Amino acid sequence: MPSYTASQPTSRPDFVEPGDYLVEVINAAEAMSKAENPMIDLKLKVIPDGAILYDSLVFVPSATWKIDAFRAATGETVIADQEVNVEADDLIGRQAKARLSVEEWNGRNRNKVAAWLIPTPEKSKGKEVSDDDKPF
Repeated sequence: MPSYTASQPTSRPDFVEPGDYLVEVINAAEAMSKAENPMIDLKLKVIPDGAILYDSLVFVPSATWKIDAFRAATGETVIADQEVNVEADDLIGRQAKARLSVEEWNGRNRNKVAAWLIPTPEKSKGKEVSDDDKPF
């Protein structure tokens, strides 16, 4: 029989108010969409609030923009027309900024990723780098 040491009961928030948050991928699993397209289901945790939410990356031409945004938001360099293999296990532990909205589902509020936020251009000594300062 399993056992554990009890602690003070607390509740994890079901959702956070709409806004921009840091989220971490705490689980990622390959799956098939209802339309039989390959996808990766993401389980995300809002840092530091602890609310849990879910998102999916569906591998179809009409959704590549979302996969690109997720990859860029997690710090990957995205190169146009490059063939990329995405492994679900490699996504676990990644962190990114996401714009979260709130929707009602089965009578309860929950968060939804409205957008993956791509980091702003590099800054140099507190100033944005101008086009003249870029190498290309």
